Amino acid sequence: MTVQTEPLQTTRIKSISDLGIYLDAWRELAAAVPMRSPEWLLTWWEIYTAPADELCILLLHEPGGGLVGLAPLFLQNIRGGAIFRLLGSGNDCTHHTTWLSASGWENHVGIAVARFLLQCKSDWKQLLFEAVDEDAEAILATMGHLAENGCLCHRRQIQSCWKISLPATWDDYLQMLSRSHRKRCRKLQRQFLDSNKIQVRQVESQADLMKGFDILLQLHGIRWGSSNKPHGVFADQRFLKFHETVSRKFLARNQLRLAWLEYNGKPIAIEYQFVDAKAVYAYQAGVDLSMDAYSPGRLSMMAAIQFAINNRCEYFDLLRGDEPYKANWRAAPMTCHDFRVWQKSGRGFIEWAMWSTYSLAVRFLKPLLPHRLIITMLTAFHKTKDIYRIRLQ
Repeated sequence: MTVQTEPLQTTRIKSISDLGIYLDAWRELAAAVPMRSPEWLLTWWEIYTAPADELCILLLHEPGGGLVGLAPLFLQNIRGGAIFRLLGSGNDCTHHTTWLSASGWENHVGIAVARFLLQCKSDWKQLLFEAVDEDAEAILATMGHLAENGCLCHRRQIQSCWKISLPATWDDYLQMLSRSHRKRCRKLQRQFLDSNKIQVRQVESQADLMKGFDILLQLHGIRWGSSNKPHGVFADQRFLKFHETVSRKFLARNQLRLAWLEYNGKPIAIEYQFVDAKAVYAYQAGVDLSMDAYSPGRLSMMAAIQFAINNRCEYFDLLRGDEPYKANWRAAPMTCHDFRVWQKSGRGFIEWAMWSTYSLAVRFLKPLLPHRLIITMLTAFHKTKDIYRIRLQ
């Protein structure tokens, strides 16, 4: 365990051009986790940033030593006051957000970030850290230090992240499943994968990345598209541009798995995933519903988990979302939270009280009320919040 007696040296980076010499150190701190990498977060900044937003990446150095922490922040300047947020926020883009820190430095990095935020209190009205895992020690240390120094902190539980702890072999993994699920998987394996009746194809080079992405858009749209969003989540042009860009970068770094199943030369299911030394991250997928008799979705998941096991990954990460199928594959949930912080002032106290009341109402009424009524309540809350902000200006 590292023992720290002096405060960390904090450097604020406001321009991507100033980050060049730190990118390798950033990747090392991220431990190759794709959605914590500069490839992901800086691409997000380039595509999603608004003209008034300000980059604010904090580099945290051991006194007289190397980089031990990095906080990927930006300042969102909106009507009603500025908000410090994490790069990658919003649009359900990024999972596993946190400050990056060297092993043993999590608490020191978290406190250093909190001290920076306290020192520049005149710059912000609110802090918003979304989709934080419950084991994100560095951000939890930041929240604790802010609370100890008079800030009003709010934590709201959101959907969990789910991941499968993988054994050494596919047979060992099958033993983890329920008897009926295991029997079904073995039958599908014999009928379609072992017999090569259904084949697994995978993007291997930049030359065939476009083909893979076209298949992804087609099959994702078949499964989750609608009349006004024919390509599902990829109907959002910024979301599509972001993933077209980041997929090229991850392919160059051997961190992309864009793989599909073919039956008689026809794609029937596809997985859009990211890879590091420890895990495969299942980000998006698509399936041809007309081929349901062949269980393409189940076969595609089987092929993906086999890929992870064959590459000696420790986890298969199904990311955020409480869909029932994840437990069927023996994934375990990890609670995630959104954190909001206000300064202790009249306005800050009112907003903190509003969010606390809103969160309690959703928590206790959601199991009792129809989904449509919950949506109506949420819409009314946000309208009230916006009117309140306008009146304070």
